[in-house]
Amino acid sequence: MMPQILVPIVVPAIAGGLCFLVPRRVRFVREFIALVALVWAFVASARLFGLWPVSYAVDWMVFGDLKILFELLLTQFSAFIIVFVTLFGLAIGLYSVGWLGTKVNGHDGRRYYAFLLWTVGAACGAALSNSLLVLLIFWEALTAILFVYANLGAKKDEASAGAAKSFVMLGLSDAALFISVAYIWVTYGTVSMDKLSIFVGDPATTAVYLLMVVAAITKAGAVPFHTWIPAVAKGAPTPMMALLPAAIDKLLGIYLLARISLDIFSIGSGLSLILMIIGAVTIVGAVLMALVQHDLKVLLAYHAVSQVGYMILGIGTGIPIAIAGGLFHMLNNAVYKSLLFLNAGAIEKQAGTTDIEKLGGLARAMPVTFITCAVAALAISGVPPMNGFVSKWMVYAGLVEMGEAGFHAYWIFLVAALFGSALTLASFVKVLYSGFLGQKPTAFAHVREANWAMLLPMVFLAAMCVFFGVWPKYPIDTFINPIVSGAIGTGRALGAVDLSSFGFWNASTATGLLVLGILVGLLIVSVGHLTKRRIGRVFIGGEKVTNLDAMHVPGTGFYNTIRDVKGLHGLLENAEARVFDIYEVGGRIGNVFVQGLRGIHNGTLSTYLAWCVIGLGAVVFALLSALLRQLVSTPQ
Repeated sequence: MMPQILVPIVVPAIAGGLCFLVPRRVRFVREFIALVALVWAFVASARLFGLWPVSYAVDWMVFGDLKILFELLLTQFSAFIIVFVTLFGLAIGLYSVGWLGTKVNGHDGRRYYAFLLWTVGAACGAALSNSLLVLLIFWEALTAILFVYANLGAKKDEASAGAAKSFVMLGLSDAALFISVAYIWVTYGTVSMDKLSIFVGDPATTAVYLLMVVAAITKAGAVPFHTWIPAVAKGAPTPMMALLPAAIDKLLGIYLLARISLDIFSIGSGLSLILMIIGAVTIVGAVLMALVQHDLKVLLAYHAVSQVGYMILGIGTGIPIAIAGGLFHMLNNAVYKSLLFLNAGAIEKQAGTTDIEKLGGLARAMPVTFITCAVAALAISGVPPMNGFVSKWMVYAGLVEMGEAGFHAYWIFLVAALFGSALTLASFVKVLYSGFLGQKPTAFAHVREANWAMLLPMVFLAAMCVFFGVWPKYPIDTFINPIVSGAIGTGRALGAVDLSSFGFWNASTATGLLVLGILVGLLIVSVGHLTKRRIGRVFIGGEKVTNLDAMHVPGTGFYNTIRDVKGLHGLLENAEARVFDIYEVGGRIGNVFVQGLRGIHNGTLSTYLAWCVIGLGAVVFALLSALLRQLVSTPQ
């Protein structure tokens, strides 16, 4: 009988293979296999939750006396991760049944469902790995799956370009992880995470830690290693964006960052400050880029980047309430960000575009999509009583506690976090107005609400946003406090987080008052409708308007003025020109190197002979030098 800890890994892996083998003409079998496997994996993960610690180890590769173990360990943290990885996988799987239909990009859904299932299985494997080597293998598998998965997008050129960029950036960060794992193995003789406790006090350990940070924040999508996410968003299937960059990549990236920063390594205030700076820059920089985007999916991609900043900022403080806030925000962000991408997918499927300037007036045609999108927009903006407010408030409280402890620069990070929330709200005002309010273009007269398979996951995720905001004590006590108070992985305990001791509001009472205020407002509006009003046709300058499309005012125009703000114009212009894009910078440096090599290889025989002579001379010189040193060192 298969050990229970293997079920979330093996079942999706096998089911993905079955989906790939099902003939193209056979309908609904792939969907059935995928949903059954995802339900099975979720139920198994839920049963494992609370049973920690559970370990599993078997000899994987044996080279003489050297044994490499396939080693898994269920901890509080990994149990939490796999529960929500499988839950998001199930939600996206159900959504995909309605979004995908029978064809995607001219093909059936064989590869689509296979890659979805393999993504869930590999993510569970990465979270459950106790061996850094096993973690590295699952980590690499996710990079490869993302590359192929993103290529399934309908926009071939954009999909392939985004997939290639993600593969290069994530591949290089995986190489950084490989180097650090190899150093740890050679230096400490083990790659078992529960046996590692490394004090960062010299250049070598500092470099190893920073290499692992690069791997973690590239996967999560933090500045400056974030640009693969907007690139992928342009052409990848929208449900894939909801599953990987919005949810699973955030969960795994922050999971690894928390494990190395709070468990495996003991870091000082200098490295913690670096994390806080990365978090603050990510919050503000990415949200400024989101404000000026006109494509809904790209806008959401930049917000997915911005929200990572709150998680990194919370972990960087080293304060229990802020760490708990960062981990809770990791979960909250996965919920509302997945929901927002599902909303975008519904709009894309029903209206045929995600260009914000072309959208408008869809609230009546797509009321469920509109309401769930509004809930997610309030949540990501940190507006009470949604879940985003709670986790951000916890990060704010941790920053204030740092100030009380003597860290005088805390206000800089607090202002950055608050400023980021304000700009996020402004950005989603644009999204809600441009997409759902205002004048509805005549081209969208045929638009109707999405099907039930797409609506059900959206309603479920919206309900999670409300539930985690109104009753935050339940998810924090169930999922977050066992991690923070017990141990991040298996090591240092930080102490339980008592919400009442941090000026926490009474969520239930506040929610009741907010609902009461809304009801009073609706009552006033209803009374106003009882009065007689004159309804006339729209006119401009005395001329009646007959072409309503001419009256369409997109919500993007006002936000274009941000480009003209002194100090931001050049910054945004350079950012859009990808001046700060590490991928592009690396490409330019590589191109200089390539051009130099091309100059050397000019096709002239005499040039090649000269290089051969120079190379031969260098080899002879090296050999003579070695021989001379040998003669000098030999006793007479």
